[in-house]
Amino acid sequence: MTTPASQDLHGSDVKSEPSKNPAMAGLTLAALGIVFGDIGTSPLYAFRAGFLKPESAVVTTDVVFGLISVFFWTLVVIIGIKYAFFILRADNRGEGGIFALLSLLPTAKEGSVFKLPPALLCLGIAGAALLYADGLITPAISVLSALEGLQQLTPVGTRSESFFTEGVVVVCSLVVLYALFVIQRKGTSFIGRLFGPVMLAWFSVIGLLGVLSIIQSPEVFQALNPIHIIDVFCGSFWSAVTVMGAAMLCISGGEALYADLGHFGRKPIVWGWYGIAMPGLLLNYLGQGALLMRDHSALNNPFYGLVPTWALFPMVILATAAAIIASQAIITGMFSLTYSAILMGLLPRLRVVHTSDHSSQVYVPSINGMAIVLVCIIVITFRSSARLADAYGLSIAGGMAIVCFLFGVLMYRHRGWGLIRCGLFFGIFLTLDLLFVVTNLFKIPSGGWLTLVMAATIFFLMLTWIRGRKIMIERYSKQTLDFAHLLNNLQTHPIPRVLGTAVFLTPQSSGVPPTLLHHIKHNKALHEQVVVMSVQSTSIPMVDPKDQVTVKDIGDNFWTVTARHGFLQSADVPRLLRIAGEQGLETSEGTTTYYLGRTIITPRGRSDMPGYQKRIFCTLAQISSNNPLYFSIPPGRMVELGIQVDI
Repeated sequence: MTTPASQDLHGSDVKSEPSKNPAMAGLTLAALGIVFGDIGTSPLYAFRAGFLKPESAVVTTDVVFGLISVFFWTLVVIIGIKYAFFILRADNRGEGGIFALLSLLPTAKEGSVFKLPPALLCLGIAGAALLYADGLITPAISVLSALEGLQQLTPVGTRSESFFTEGVVVVCSLVVLYALFVIQRKGTSFIGRLFGPVMLAWFSVIGLLGVLSIIQSPEVFQALNPIHIIDVFCGSFWSAVTVMGAAMLCISGGEALYADLGHFGRKPIVWGWYGIAMPGLLLNYLGQGALLMRDHSALNNPFYGLVPTWALFPMVILATAAAIIASQAIITGMFSLTYSAILMGLLPRLRVVHTSDHSSQVYVPSINGMAIVLVCIIVITFRSSARLADAYGLSIAGGMAIVCFLFGVLMYRHRGWGLIRCGLFFGIFLTLDLLFVVTNLFKIPSGGWLTLVMAATIFFLMLTWIRGRKIMIERYSKQTLDFAHLLNNLQTHPIPRVLGTAVFLTPQSSGVPPTLLHHIKHNKALHEQVVVMSVQSTSIPMVDPKDQVTVKDIGDNFWTVTARHGFLQSADVPRLLRIAGEQGLETSEGTTTYYLGRTIITPRGRSDMPGYQKRIFCTLAQISSNNPLYFSIPPGRMVELGIQVDI
């Protein structure tokens, strides 16, 4: 996920080791806060979730060893091997994430992600939908689990009478979350600068707490023997399901390693994982296990059970700061994911604000508004991290399984992997991912339904937009005219030409757009210079300026401009016109008028789209942002012409 702090950094791989290169050390420190914020807070809730009915669980050494062993090998195999050594190598010109991976899949013949086999396109969209679900659950569970430490501030015997009841914790969580979402509109680079140092302190403290507990019960290291995993599956079925579900929680946020690849590069992420994050996490889990071996009653909250009484309040503050960092990273990640989806044509053109503190940091007001409402509803509904844990694992497991499968397809299609090599990769890693998915399916009644509902809703909306947009463009193209016919008509029936340049924007790469025809019909005049411009998003993150614009002179001072931008670049039309000037198209910003079609979509047309889906698409089209904002066109130089399209 992208965050403010990460956007000041470049994803180049540096050859030197961190200890010998300050730049690498800085990138590694920044990656701690951005990449590992989510996975770093998992000790707050993951270990307790590994016990069946924790309030009445029987804690034995075998159970503790089995849980620690599953956690250890899950972190090593899924994060330390699958992501660090495989997935991170699937970059699209340095960029990572589900959309970068999806954009790598088309062959030269297919060209666009929309021409991929429907199953692959749907998988990519499903992966994005699960990330949105993850992004809504992460702030809730992270902040709740951090503030639940307040309940430990009174002795066990009087805890029921403590001021910090479950209701108080919920209210405090709502206040923190509301404040976190409110500050998004102002930009958050000032918070981003603190991410790395705070998370370094967090990993150091949780690792130290683990060490202090391990010293008292060093036999806990026996749990690292993978033989204990077999014991987990030899026990009761529901215990195995519970343990595997908890193991998914211990790698929550692991997908951020891939999503933030473009901001840090592979080496800083790998160094941050193996050098700081992984040791801190493992030591803390071992420490929690050692604590439970000594005191079974600590299962109520084994993380805060490691903390001395005098340090509880400072630890709650540090945990809350870490939870805010984890939440901030994934909230900003949702904005970036939405921005990429808009540029790729997977979502309507929602209003996107580039915050003032950094031009590449984006804020999507509509997403922020919906997120704060949904996150607060989630907190009020589940009221504790223990209950919410059942809803969390399915989104993580499903997203990781989809990325794993798409990676294998990429390696087979474009990177020279044969069937045997792909089979081995799928046989090991995809099998593990699917095992996690299956075990989390059993948690649907107790909370997993939340993930399914949210992801299915987002998936349906994306597919509706893609399908409706395809029909709309087909209907729009039927209203176009070829340029030869238009120029012949203008020669036989000339109309006045006035000074200046008119730029007509069109989604089509060829033909006369309806906006130009409507302008001629109603105004009976044309500008001296007419430019028909098509702006298209590509399947690569960044397009080099020299390749962004193609200009063609079609005679009588008519020009066509085909502009291309990456899915991480804005569609800045005035900037693209300046690039076109290098190819002979001379324009002056002061005498240029931009004409855009205000498309009015109605569900009255004949198509194979169901009526209810047509109405949803029309609603999505209505909430789409004004085109001038999307194309960075000065409002004072823009004219809109209405065009009705029946789908």
